[in-house]
Amino acid sequence: MTTNYSSKLIKDLKSIPSPVFYIFAAVALFCAFFVLGFSAVGVFTALFLLLLVACACADINDGIVPDLAVILIAVLGVIQFIAVEGFTVPGLISRLIGFVCISVPMLVVSLLMKGAFGGGDIKLMASAGLYLGWKLTFAGAFIGLFISGLYGIYLLILKKAGKKSTIKLAPFLAFGLSLAALFGEVIILLCYGL
Repeated sequence: MTTNYSSKLIKDLKSIPSPVFYIFAAVALFCAFFVLGFSAVGVFTALFLLLLVACACADINDGIVPDLAVILIAVLGVIQFIAVEGFTVPGLISRLIGFVCISVPMLVVSLLMKGAFGGGDIKLMASAGLYLGWKLTFAGAFIGLFISGLYGIYLLILKKAGKKSTIKLAPFLAFGLSLAALFGEVIILLCYGL
């Protein structure tokens, strides 16, 4: 069983490489270092953005969010929390709330309305919550879901999709989470007035 799962983890990664991945990976690296500089925060953010791009590209290419990428985001969040921010109780609480604040409601909606969200999208939001904390996770999810909703309306207007059609959500979530990671302080000020 363990061998089957580990081979699935590797197999899922084969859906990532594509020209789109390499282009957006380069953009992600540039943005992380341009906005945050060549610092520990910049390096962690660059790695986070690369993993988000990998999840988005895998979803675009094959309709999956690779478990290994999601696991790496969670591990990166724990390492970043300890190494850069230093272990604090408020920080720990923020990250634990971030782990559940979007993923659990998505799971509940998905259980009530079959196919509302994919399991990969739910796991992506949980792991991103460990990395970002609850405020930025909430803001990133809001941005991603809002833009995906606009895209869905656009598809409906052009009659390229029906009411039962599905949208690959990971690229939109990755975009929202990337904005939250890069411009977190500004987003907090705009959204929460803190």
